[in-house]
Amino acid sequence: MEEKLLKKYYDVIIKSALNLYEGQNLLIACGVKNYDFGVKLAEAAYQYGLKYVDIIFGSDYVKKARIENNRNTEYLDFVPNYLLTRSYELLSNDWAMLKIDNVDEIDVLKGIDSTKMEILSKKEFSTFTRQSQSTVGFHHQWCIVTPPGEQWAKLVTGIEDGKEALKKLEDNLIKILRLDVDDPVKAWKDHADKLRERAKKLSEMNLDKLHFETEGTDLIIGLNNEAIWKGGYGKANNGRDFIPNLPTEEIFTTPDFTRTSGKAKVTKPVKVLETQLNGIWFEFKDGQVVKYGCDNNKDILDKYFSIDEGAKYLGEVALVDKSSKIFESGLIFNNILYDENAACHIALGRGFSALVKDGNKLTTPELLKKGGCNYSLVHTDFMIGSTDIDVTGYDKKGNTIKIIKNGSFVI
Repeated sequence: MEEKLLKKYYDVIIKSALNLYEGQNLLIACGVKNYDFGVKLAEAAYQYGLKYVDIIFGSDYVKKARIENNRNTEYLDFVPNYLLTRSYELLSNDWAMLKIDNVDEIDVLKGIDSTKMEILSKKEFSTFTRQSQSTVGFHHQWCIVTPPGEQWAKLVTGIEDGKEALKKLEDNLIKILRLDVDDPVKAWKDHADKLRERAKKLSEMNLDKLHFETEGTDLIIGLNNEAIWKGGYGKANNGRDFIPNLPTEEIFTTPDFTRTSGKAKVTKPVKVLETQLNGIWFEFKDGQVVKYGCDNNKDILDKYFSIDEGAKYLGEVALVDKSSKIFESGLIFNNILYDENAACHIALGRGFSALVKDGNKLTTPELLKKGGCNYSLVHTDFMIGSTDIDVTGYDKKGNTIKIIKNGSFVI
């Protein structure tokens, strides 16, 4: 990507998405393939006036080596104490956090021993529960971004030549990220305001449930009493608005995890426990997944659902329509950040306490469940939207309100 466009991208991340303040600290978690992007972003953050920027570099090749070569599975259950200490530092001193998704190593863990991956993942999830709860509670500013890289570009575009594939991917991302306008920082703030207004309308409807209908999907999702919808912005405890996903096109809420029924066909590939799955489907009863399948590696779903009880219940439902710039690109990105913002989706696992009435009081797993918010160590999005999906809302009197018709918002 050209330097002037990268400069716009950094500005959007710093000023719109994270909405950092002068003197704040920032942690960047970055894959090794995105080394240059991470370092230059840190430089831009310092120029903006940050006090301290720390970068954590990681690689799935190292994780693969650990899984494949560890003779003692008990070693996979080890997390060093300094990582937990750093987590507490971040939460205690109002750090902002940015994750740069490591998509250029997307297939490195393909075919890895699923049992060992489950052990490692479960330990990581449980160790950083407090940080995870702070994140889903929107207590601090955080954001996930996915900059372009050659391996990812080849997967998305189907073009074997890396440079040609990267050029095509970048041309699409420039539009999706709104870097093709004079002031993308303002463009993202305006877009976030539009999503927030749409979410406000949904909250004011005080809906009881949603009905999703499209090929392979006939799904009813019960909502929490006085469900809170979010879109565009979250608000951190320090009062600053921030955009958790860049890009974002969704409005979402935490459903009542006990009230989902019917069938759902997943319309895009999803990475589960580091393995890309296709053709996923679920059947729900009384909130729980009771049947499921996919075209490949069903054992990965088996391992996912064995992590904890909450993995089989919903923690999120999100609405996206055909006006999404990601949908308009016509591409399947094989990346949850982009693909979830091209279609309506559900998430299995942990719910967002901030989207439940008095969610700040739901401080334990027991209280979360009592308040209708699912508790789990995991949270994975599954896209169920299509070009002709219909979404109907029902209020507590049984009146119907059409929300999405043939893939487009009508509210």
